[in-house]
Amino acid sequence: MNLDDIKKEFIQFMESMHGKTLFPKKYFGCMMAVFIEQKPVTQERIKELTGYSLTTISQMLNLIQMTIHLKKIKKPKIRKKFYTIAIPPQKFMLIFLKVIMDSYKNKVDFFLPLIEEVKTYTQKHVRFLNFHDYLKKFYDTSILYLNLISDTSDDFDNLIETGQVSGSSLLDLNLVYSPENLKLLQDLIKPPPLPNSFSELPIMPDELSKIYSQLKNKFYQEFRENLTSGESQIDIAKTIIGTEILLENRPITQSEIENATSFARSIISDVLKLLLEMKMIRLIKKPNDRKKYYFMNLSWERWMLNKLRINMKNAVIMRQKISYLIIKVKQENQNEEILALITFLQHIYNSYTCFEQYFKLLEIKYLNNRLKEYLEKEDSKDINI
Repeated sequence: MNLDDIKKEFIQFMESMHGKTLFPKKYFGCMMAVFIEQKPVTQERIKELTGYSLTTISQMLNLIQMTIHLKKIKKPKIRKKFYTIAIPPQKFMLIFLKVIMDSYKNKVDFFLPLIEEVKTYTQKHVRFLNFHDYLKKFYDTSILYLNLISDTSDDFDNLIETGQVSGSSLLDLNLVYSPENLKLLQDLIKPPPLPNSFSELPIMPDELSKIYSQLKNKFYQEFRENLTSGESQIDIAKTIIGTEILLENRPITQSEIENATSFARSIISDVLKLLLEMKMIRLIKKPNDRKKYYFMNLSWERWMLNKLRINMKNAVIMRQKISYLIIKVKQENQNEEILALITFLQHIYNSYTCFEQYFKLLEIKYLNNRLKEYLEKEDSKDINI
């Protein structure tokens, strides 16, 4: 295997991992094709490494230029433009984290006008009230996630520079995992209680039912455009079907999900199997009823922890793949280009090590904050008594 094949394998893997989240398809592949060369490259060279069309590459380079330090270089007597990313690979994750934070912040703002619109109907029926509460909780939890990242950016910078977590963060770790607090934390993240009733909520008048469906469909459309990658039908369906089950907050059937989301029955079946495997939902059977009912298996706190732990899990997968590629590169005849690629991959490997530690730190800080809130509420109850 030649060096270009190893570079292509790295680029394709990075695109497959990150192209499913906040980034447009092929954005991350183009960025890595520029980054891995560690020198100015042309669009033709990016095409060689990615297989993307020149039109796609041009579009992605314009987007990349808006988020990171991408330099466009012109050489004397050469009409072609050259591109380079003007940051060292060991600083890559700092920029990456900022891109995640900025992208997500812009995307969750779509909740606000929708929350206000649903609020105008909360007095008309309990389902609007439940929908409003759901949207607000989702928004508040998303903002909490953003604030955690923002408030700990210096911790991540310190991790990149020193490879160590600060002393104050270690104190948080000791507090969260102290024996007296573990039981409280278990109470916080335990699954939501199962409703007693399996029946549908009271049917709304036709006019209100139509408005409710329109608002919910509007939410799903905004959700699709802002918080899903749009890369695959299954990925979009997983997000929206999971949201439908969580939003209803009652055991619902596959037919009800089909009516609410308009996905094909085969896609819904595949998604439900996947959500069951991920333990995000649970299957419930009602006595003397052949139908299968599905109910959300996660509390909001567990949902938040899963969000953090997915990043930790992905960081581990990234490190394993990069470690494998480093071994492959070292098997090639050693020269200056080989050594430069090994150094580059080692820097990226170390960055994902820090990324994993950082999201572990976020988990601790999140639990610590929730624990303090919980204890403050308990203290307030005692005072009132």
